Amino acid sequence: MLDAVVRMAGATSGVVRVAAPDSARLVPLVVAMPRDEAGLPESAGVQAAGVIARWCTRCPESRNPESDCVSVGMCGHDDRFGVNLAGWACKHVLAIPLRTQGRTAGTMNLSFETADEPVGPSQSQMPEREARRYAHALARSRVPAVEAAADLMAATLGQDRLARETLQASLFSERQMMANEVHDSLAQGLTYMRMRMSLLRDAVRQGDPVRAFKYWSDVDISLTNAHRRLRELVTYFRSRMDPQGLLHALEEMSENFLDRTGVALEFENTAPGLHLPVAREVQVFHIVQEALANVCKHANARRARLSLAPTDGGYEIRIEDDGVGMAADTAAGDRGETGHYGIAIMRERSQRLGGELTLDSAPGAGTRVRLYFPAVEPQSESRL
Repeated sequence: MLDAVVRMAGATSGVVRVAAPDSARLVPLVVAMPRDEAGLPESAGVQAAGVIARWCTRCPESRNPESDCVSVGMCGHDDRFGVNLAGWACKHVLAIPLRTQGRTAGTMNLSFETADEPVGPSQSQMPEREARRYAHALARSRVPAVEAAADLMAATLGQDRLARETLQASLFSERQMMANEVHDSLAQGLTYMRMRMSLLRDAVRQGDPVRAFKYWSDVDISLTNAHRRLRELVTYFRSRMDPQGLLHALEEMSENFLDRTGVALEFENTAPGLHLPVAREVQVFHIVQEALANVCKHANARRARLSLAPTDGGYEIRIEDDGVGMAADTAAGDRGETGHYGIAIMRERSQRLGGELTLDSAPGAGTRVRLYFPAVEPQSESRL
């Protein structure tokens, strides 16, 4: 396209520069020049830099020490043509900003053999279209076509930038999903095994084979489950939900909780007709799983209670324990400051559900985790 614009405008060369991310610096993207340009590459998309600087070596003003271009240090410095410049950058170079959606994506600079003589005030300070009226080196009849080509280039650059930003957001979301899945599927199991190994060591030291076998069996089962979950992550990039649904998964978890952790767990369900899409069930299950894992790891509790109940327009799940509680900064779950990734991930999952997660706790007073989520899936919900 730039090659066609150069030929249509009668320019000696042209260059499209794009704005570098988070900077006003311009990076040469593509250069075009006529085939008969002596000593320069073939046209149609030659990757190069400094085309205007090379062109300036032939400019009469560049050889005159008293010329305005030389006196202000413009000659040979194509990088000085600002990204917001409209009109003539010098007597031979027309700089056209490429703007899309209110943002400057770059410039298209066209170099001409015929010089433009500035009239009146500095044309770089004029409105864009007014400045272009002085472009007598460029035929007036060709100005609309050049402007249309610049608009199309700007739209193309804008779409490319949007595609890159979308890809970056998608990669970030995928990495966050993988981090969540690894934490929920593997980290919890490894923590449980580490606790069981400590108890196994004590049982071996005390010569208690019954307890030692029990703890060894717990570790073996947990290791088998961790290996299965790892295979699922590698194969599907996610942990699969219990095929019998969320309620069955919660019931099975509560039945085995005492044997696995030594904490008595009571499960109360007043929403037996709960049916959610699988993606939402996965989110809810992992939130409950993490909350109960925290009871096991940190609460030093003897009893815990899990309840599921319908509420206005949605459902409420509560996990309560009679443990030691937690400090306020821990309940906040700011991963960057406290390092409690589990709580932060729980909050992120509740947001994907369109719901809300709250933690109430005080040292010595136990902890209560409350999850509310709407019955209807939000339109903007992010799915794993």
